[in-house]
Amino acid sequence: MTTHIRPSSVYPHDPSDPGPGGLLIRARIAGAALVVGTTAWIAGLLEGGVRIRDEVVPAEIWGSMAFLVGVMSLAVLVLSTNATGSRKGRYIAIVEMVLLVPAMVWCPLVIAYPEDTPGWVIPFDMCWPLSMLGMLVMGIAVARVGRFRGLLRWQVLLCGLWLVVAGVGEAVLSDDAGTYPGTAWLGLSYGLLGLRLVVTPRIVLPTAPAASPAPGPGSGPASASVSGPGSASAA
Repeated sequence: MTTHIRPSSVYPHDPSDPGPGGLLIRARIAGAALVVGTTAWIAGLLEGGVRIRDEVVPAEIWGSMAFLVGVMSLAVLVLSTNATGSRKGRYIAIVEMVLLVPAMVWCPLVIAYPEDTPGWVIPFDMCWPLSMLGMLVMGIAVARVGRFRGLLRWQVLLCGLWLVVAGVGEAVLSDDAGTYPGTAWLGLSYGLLGLRLVVTPRIVLPTAPAASPAPGPGSGPASASVSGPGSASAA
């Protein structure tokens, strides 16, 4: 018997998935958003330099918002592929998406209130680092579940480690060079992941299962000999 696998059943726990064709389009969109957003934030960080520690630099804030849009697209892709698991693990990507929304809202708010920030803006501000912590948790889950193959399985975790690299860099290095490790890690993690998704979106597809060999002649149940009363030959 030959087994046929329909493309729409690649991810059976996501009935809204239109199949590999739609998934490849989503992967490319996520990759493009990551590349554009990461590039915009790196440009803002380089332009702002050490000023971002003491003042609001609009170019850096808007660049970070574009970056968060790219991260949101990545979280959507992770959710649609069940890369964090097909049951409870899906809530990891959902929580990340929920955190990203107020983090993005904070960007225009901090530009509107650069000095006298109202108290009600603080919860939005807190969601920014929390969303990066969520990326770290999501990266660990993606690596643990193993739905992605090869380097892609670890690239989401490398993206999540930006929070650690940026924090250590600012704590260890001087004010002038403190932002450089985090900025470089952005390009090496999020930037390269985005490029891979744009150029080779098929990396998000699962490995095709091995085809079952067709049964040969005489291998069916009817070929088995059954011994019963009267089946023995008389001497």
